Amino acid sequence: MARAFRQPYNEPTRPNKETAMLDQRILDTMMINVPAASMWRDNIRITEAQEPGFITFETDVPAELGNYRNGIHGGTAYTIGEIGCGFAMYSFNTNNVCQSANINFLKAVPCCTVVTKTEPIHKGRSTAVIRVSTYQKETGKLLFQSTHNMFLFGPVFEDMEQ
Repeated sequence: MARAFRQPYNEPTRPNKETAMLDQRILDTMMINVPAASMWRDNIRITEAQEPGFITFETDVPAELGNYRNGIHGGTAYTIGEIGCGFAMYSFNTNNVCQSANINFLKAVPCCTVVTKTEPIHKGRSTAVIRVSTYQKETGKLLFQSTHNMFLFGPVFEDMEQ
């Protein structure tokens, strides 16, 4: 049986003077997609956002967001994917809402720090499809992957391109 191909996880690039990030207004807007609860707000960091649609962020998953086996709960995994697809769309300066999504749980791990990467598969005038992949930071192993179908409705900032 052939072994399945797995994309290697690479440590995200830390923003510095040489790696330009997206416009600060867009970065601030992206954070509105994070639930207001401190267990989310205090534990998510955008680590790379150099190109619209391709966002990398870290989440420290606290035990409160785990399941009865102390692993990352499926609902927590879905929420991380939902946050990621919103980040990707806001990085295009586009208001959005998720129409549908699916998620594949590939590996169970205890609550830990995870790294999530977004990839736009399609972006049209009114719809987009975003793939969100989440890895365990310590090992680089793919934990869960989701695909989100997004409905788009206009720019966030009128004075910026979409």
